[in-house]
Amino acid sequence: MSQERISELKGLLFNLEQRMRPLEWDSSRHQINDFKKIQLGKLKEEFSTLQNELQQLEQQ
Repeated sequence: MSQERISELKGLLFNLEQRMRPLEWDSSRHQINDFKKIQLGKLKEEFSTLQNELQQLEQQ
């Protein structure tokens, strides 16, 4: 079960990173609108949560 969850989390993290990359690029060049800025914040929060869960599973 935990191995399946680890691989699932890695896939989710990869997908989130792919979605965040263009938004971060826009943000770094001050070319991001308010909606995308909020979306980027939510994606970063979700990424952080999943990353913490992955670290906990890998420590066990």
